[in-house]
Amino acid sequence: MEQKPILYTYGNIQIKATELIQLLQAHSINCVVDCRPFVSSSTAIYTSTKGLENLLEINHIIYLHFFKHFGFFPNEVRNKRGEPVYKKVIQTESFLQGIERINIDIEKGYNICIIDEQAETHKSKRFTLIGKYLKEKYHILHIQSKGNCYSQEQVEEKIEKNKTIRKQKANEAQLLGQTGEELAALYLTHNGYQILDHNWNLHRGCELDLVAVKDNKLHFIEVKTRTSDKYGEPQTAINYKKMRNISKAIRTYQYRRNLFNIEYFVDSIAIIYRSDNDYDLKHFIGIRMDGGACYDVHTFNQRP
Repeated sequence: MEQKPILYTYGNIQIKATELIQLLQAHSINCVVDCRPFVSSSTAIYTSTKGLENLLEINHIIYLHFFKHFGFFPNEVRNKRGEPVYKKVIQTESFLQGIERINIDIEKGYNICIIDEQAETHKSKRFTLIGKYLKEKYHILHIQSKGNCYSQEQVEEKIEKNKTIRKQKANEAQLLGQTGEELAALYLTHNGYQILDHNWNLHRGCELDLVAVKDNKLHFIEVKTRTSDKYGEPQTAINYKKMRNISKAIRTYQYRRNLFNIEYFVDSIAIIYRSDNDYDLKHFIGIRMDGGACYDVHTFNQRP
C-alpha cells in the first residue's frame, strides 16, 4: 500500500522563535503555513510576521501566511458560541483555496508544518478543521512541545477514550447519588420522618433532593454522597451558590404547595458510602445561610 505524504502541525504560545526553528529542523520541515493573525512579540507564536519570515528564510524554511484561509472565519460559518462550524468552513472559497495551495506545495516536495496559536491539539484549528479535512489524503502528525508527535487518528482515539471515561464517571456519580438518596430516605423513615417528595426539580441547579415532614415541621434535605473523605467530607460541597439555589427552590415549593405557614429547616445528609451495609451518615439539621453552626447533628453508622 502506498504511504501517504506527511503533513505536520504545531501550536504553542510559549515557545521562542529560535526553539521553533530547532523543532522544525528536527522534522526536516522546510515550509511553514501560519494560521495566526498579524501580531508582534518576542515569542515565536507572537513574533511579527515579517520577523518570523526573515528568521525562517535564514534557516532555509519557506514562510506562508494563511490566516485568511485557515484563521479568519466570518460570522456566517460560526455557531452561536462563535465557534467555526466544520461543515460550513470546508465549503468556503478561502478554505478550499488554502487546501489547494497545500496540495500543490506537497506535490512539489515541500515538507509542510501548519502552525496556529492553540497549544492544546484537540482544541486547535489545525486538528478540528485542517487535520479532519485532510486526514484521508495525508498522514497528519501533530508535533508536541517536547518534539514527539501524535497522529490525527491517535488524538481522535484519545478524545473518544476520554469521552467514554467521563461518561462512565458521570454514570457512576449519578448511581452513587441515587444510592445515597435511597439510604437517606431509609434513615429518615426509620426516624419518624414522612417523605413528601424526591428530587423535586424547579430547573437545572435548583433541585430539592428530599422533602420530608416530622412533628409538623418541613425539612428540605440536600443529600451529598462520597465513597471516602479523601477530598473532604460530603457536606463541604454545599456552598453559598448551592444554598442560594436551594432557597429559591424552597420558595417556589412553598408557593406551589401553599405551605407558607409551616416552620421549615434546610438540612443536609452527608454519606460516606462503601457498600449498602457499610456507610457513615450525618444528618445536619437547620443549616444556616451565613455559614454558622447548624441546629443539630445526628449520626448513623451502618456496619457489616
